[in-house]
Amino acid sequence: MRASVLVFFGVLAVLASATRQSGGQPARPAANGTPPAKPYGTGMPAFAQVPTASCGSSPCHGGGSVGQVGSEHTTWAPVVNTDGPHDPHAKAYRVLFNETSVRMGKLLGIAAPHKEALCLKCHAIDNVRPADAVADGVGCGACHGPAEKWLEAHYAPGWKGLSNKQKWDDYGFVPTDNLVARSLNCAGCHVGDADREVNHDLIAAGHPRLAFEAARFHAAPQYRKHWVEKIPQPAFEVRTWVVGQAAALRASADLLRARAERAAAGDEKAAWPEFSGLACYSCHQTIGTGDIRRTGGQADRPVGRPGWEVWSNAAVGVAAELCPEVFAGVSAPDLRAVTELRKVMGKSTAPSPKAVAAQAGKAVAELDAWLAILQAAEDRDPAPRVSPAVARKFVARLTDNALAKDKDGHTVLADHDWDALAANYLGCAAMYSAAGGKAGEPGWAEPVKALGDKLRFPAGKDSPSGLDRKGLDGVRDGFQRFQKLFDATSVTRGKP
Repeated sequence: MRASVLVFFGVLAVLASATRQSGGQPARPAANGTPPAKPYGTGMPAFAQVPTASCGSSPCHGGGSVGQVGSEHTTWAPVVNTDGPHDPHAKAYRVLFNETSVRMGKLLGIAAPHKEALCLKCHAIDNVRPADAVADGVGCGACHGPAEKWLEAHYAPGWKGLSNKQKWDDYGFVPTDNLVARSLNCAGCHVGDADREVNHDLIAAGHPRLAFEAARFHAAPQYRKHWVEKIPQPAFEVRTWVVGQAAALRASADLLRARAERAAAGDEKAAWPEFSGLACYSCHQTIGTGDIRRTGGQADRPVGRPGWEVWSNAAVGVAAELCPEVFAGVSAPDLRAVTELRKVMGKSTAPSPKAVAAQAGKAVAELDAWLAILQAAEDRDPAPRVSPAVARKFVARLTDNALAKDKDGHTVLADHDWDALAANYLGCAAMYSAAGGKAGEPGWAEPVKALGDKLRFPAGKDSPSGLDRKGLDGVRDGFQRFQKLFDATSVTRGKP
């Protein structure tokens, strides 16, 4: 449904209703009591991994019928013709032998990428035994958790009676039917963490930039999924987008914390600032004699100072504001620590790593608290019925979020950075899909495609080369078309 509007984002790695409470109070559960400080499912349990083949027997998940229950391993398994639908996780190890990986290895002084620990942490099941089982790539244990404890327990009679949290705490099983646990697990590789990262050196050598957007990953047209979602539309895609925004920012903040701590401790290998955490296209942009790109938006970042994680920050405010629409009993968080972290990162091109580490830790704690409450709400109501009007409300707020008024009252982009524009656009595309796509909202089809075309990377480029002031004006006009569409149909502009 979304292939036509999202396929150009394939340059990014593809390896993954309540009323709002007034007063800007922190998110909280409907019932009284202290909410959990952290969601379950973060990190990786300290249990042993087992080879993926242990799940592939015919009585288990190797039934041989692609796409059918009981054939999950068969559906995941590598396919020879990768031009058709497939699961990219299954070939994650094999890509370490290709021309790009070999060239990257030479540039970085890595003799054999397929043996390099940094690469294997995300391109295979880390520390699996026997050692040759790394050839399975990103197999079952990477996403479902190390199976030492749950392999036999998960088909025992009492398994289904356990809560998601019990499965995680006692067995190390990642309950992927919970979107918070799932998205946090995906973010471990697709954003990074204290032990896994794609830094600027890797990107400069040729590694795809990591830009995690959970809803888009799930909607990748060539991604052959080995499961069927239990959450009905439009709740699934709206919830996935909301959770994905929170999970990506949480992972980004925690990665920043880890990098800053290393730099503050005097680690000679810790680059500071680490450019991969900044807005790439603040620096990587066309230089010419016309208006600079910055004149197309209202972002208050000084010239020459790239924003911190513009991709993960641009639309998270909309997710926070409207999360009560799809998570019953939850109110919108204010994310004050996150706001302060942005300020700390924006004060200097090289802010104090000690100050950054401290504030990043507070931001992670704040995002963990929000995610924990979303997770609890999801466990209470795992399959909610949501009106398509909710998806329309999100699109209205996302278009408002992308636009601003200048001092003369003219409509301009709120942020000129491609990351911010793409983040708001991808949110709109997710909501278009959630509302039924062309069948559900035929009037959205052309505006969605047109805006996507304006943001598309030029042929042969892996950046928005040539996106000048004229191009930005076209993007602004694209978002304005959405505004006019909603005004014409008298849609409430995202206000509860």
